[in-house]
Amino acid sequence: MRVRLFIALTTTFLLVLTGCGGSESQGSAVIPLLQAPRGPTDVVTDFLNHWQENDFPAMYAALSAQTKSEVALPTFQAIYEDVAKAMSLDNLTYSLSETKLQGNSAAITYNVIFESPIFGTITDTDRIMRLVEGANGWGIVWSSLDIMNGLAAGSRLEAQSRTQERGNIYSSDGRLLVEDGGTVIALYGSQQNMFDVEECLTLLARVFKRQRRDLKAYFARFNADTVFYIGEVDSETDAVDGAAIDETCGAPTRTPRSTRRYAGSGGMAHVTGYIGQIPADQVEAYRQRGYNPGDLVGLSGIERAYQDQLAGMPAQVLRIISPAGVLLRELAGKQGTPSQSAQLTLDYNIQMTASQALADAFNYAEPNWAAPGISPGAGVVVLDINTGAVLAMASYPFFDPGMFNPDTPALAQNPMLIADLSADSRQPFSNRTTQEQYFPGSTFKIVTTAAAAQEKLMAVDQLFSCGLTWDGRTQFGDTASPRSDWRRMEPADSPTSQPAGDITMSQSLAASCNPFFYEMGARLYLNRGSNVLLTYASKMGLGAPTGIEALTEAPGVLPAATSVEQAINEAIGQGGLQVSILQMARLVAGVANGGTLYRPYLVQRIGQLSGTDAGNPTYEAAPKVDGQNGLSPEALDVVKKGMCMVTTDTTLGTAWFVFEETGYTVCGKTGTAQTGRQQPYGWFVAFAPADNPQIAIAAMVEFSREGSETAAPIVRRILDAYFNQPATAFPKWWNNMAYVPLEIPEGETGG
Repeated sequence: MRVRLFIALTTTFLLVLTGCGGSESQGSAVIPLLQAPRGPTDVVTDFLNHWQENDFPAMYAALSAQTKSEVALPTFQAIYEDVAKAMSLDNLTYSLSETKLQGNSAAITYNVIFESPIFGTITDTDRIMRLVEGANGWGIVWSSLDIMNGLAAGSRLEAQSRTQERGNIYSSDGRLLVEDGGTVIALYGSQQNMFDVEECLTLLARVFKRQRRDLKAYFARFNADTVFYIGEVDSETDAVDGAAIDETCGAPTRTPRSTRRYAGSGGMAHVTGYIGQIPADQVEAYRQRGYNPGDLVGLSGIERAYQDQLAGMPAQVLRIISPAGVLLRELAGKQGTPSQSAQLTLDYNIQMTASQALADAFNYAEPNWAAPGISPGAGVVVLDINTGAVLAMASYPFFDPGMFNPDTPALAQNPMLIADLSADSRQPFSNRTTQEQYFPGSTFKIVTTAAAAQEKLMAVDQLFSCGLTWDGRTQFGDTASPRSDWRRMEPADSPTSQPAGDITMSQSLAASCNPFFYEMGARLYLNRGSNVLLTYASKMGLGAPTGIEALTEAPGVLPAATSVEQAINEAIGQGGLQVSILQMARLVAGVANGGTLYRPYLVQRIGQLSGTDAGNPTYEAAPKVDGQNGLSPEALDVVKKGMCMVTTDTTLGTAWFVFEETGYTVCGKTGTAQTGRQQPYGWFVAFAPADNPQIAIAAMVEFSREGSETAAPIVRRILDAYFNQPATAFPKWWNNMAYVPLEIPEGETGG
């Protein structure tokens, strides 16, 4: 009976499971077959598969009830994520090797292989995962050891990087521009101990290359007897100016410290850049490269662009550290790469002269065009015309690149220093030579002259009558006529108020004769094509980034002329045309060298530039030709003759008075560009020497006066130094006269 009953019950049970013995029409449901119970191997396999997928909730679901009561899901997930982050986990694989069962407990031995882009393959073998069988099946009795052998409760996995000394940055002649572990000297003093506060301010403005009025406002924050942080100088500057500082500033206390030293008091900060702590939004990206949060990296300029070379790649080690800080296990390591130094194309003396000339000019002209609310800044670029190497690049106002290093005392004195400078309307962090673009004004007449000569609109010796006005309404349909020459705006008793008279193309460029360029612009537009002038401008290097490394560039603007009026405006460098200072320097270099457009560059070589590896660079630059400007020798000769007369012809030249008694020859072009305000952009571009050109210079002073009055004297200072001549004094009126606005009518330009 018992056997028959068992068979009957079994048969009934199977019929129910398979759905037999019932009619679908009667609505009976099909019941699936019962699944086999999940064993400990299945649970561990699923757990590890979910780990591969970073499915932490699914992993957590596999834990035993007791473990879940001890560890919450957020904590569980955070532990795994911290480990993955520390080792930069990219992938993992596993293999199971042995399963041991004992009653309602199990132990499974397995191996895990971690893959990290930083540390490579990390093999963690003979791990044991323990399980317990409960009412809901097998569950993992989890601990942090199930992540990695040795990672006991409270321990942490750390990727520690070992950074090394950062490479130095040198000038082309081997002098230190940026020195790792260099010495700087912090100066502290009080005004009551200064022998002459006003003289001290004047001296410090020169030494620090800062606007004197800014220093004066800074001093005013402190009581007379308060000892405050004055600023920092390097040991080289202290050796030169230390005695004068002691004499006028009351022998301030000197506190030397070792840091990354930037020579020149910020005068080349826009080129070299600076280092600082890794920005918050870049921490993860740098961590993937082996850096720790808080490490110092390049944040701008050469320091940023060549971060990997200057810093090398940090050596790294992956360790398990106990809660007490004891090393428990070293899992992996990655050997770093050595740091390298960089040698730039900057000529030390030219660079220092250029930056000092800008700083001195703005301080000397503070009563005039450099007064508050007038000119906010300026820029200058010097190029080697035969290679494109940048010999000097300076953008004013300057800033101290050391302020971004947390070790600076400047931030202790003023924690808002960087924020204050970022909000400064003068935009000291902007590199005016490459990042900004400006109306070129009369400097663009170089392009118009070249186009007119190349298109043979006039014979070389043909004369043009340059009067004080020009009317193109009848012949050219210029509705903006009559237009004036810039001489019409000159004081009536000035020799420059008289018309230039009958002049050639070269003389028209020398005299910056607006009527000549009005007519050439109209004739080029009407007789040669609506955009022919801009085609010449493009071929001469305007309207596109130069391709210089490491620096952000504004492309410039070459708007297509849609009317004869716009074409005339563009012929005089207005009408929406915009260029960068660097572009203008390259344009002049291309004229001076016979038509070749070299790509400007800043880095001459990278490598171990001192010690046993000296002379074996890992990178060495070579001049790169980007194209030719397409001008014939005859057209170039017309332009060069005109530029040389700018500085030598005492009747027609617009800058001859700036370059009297130079002891050298220079060819240039002034520019006074309309800005929409009563303060124009003052330009001067040049090449020198005249008979065998070697360098090209472009300088521009924002919202100032005529280019011959502002930019040209600054260029004169640089050329004096280049040719080893005594520095020429700046114009006296900069310092003893009030500023007189210069309003340029719409559709015209200055000389």
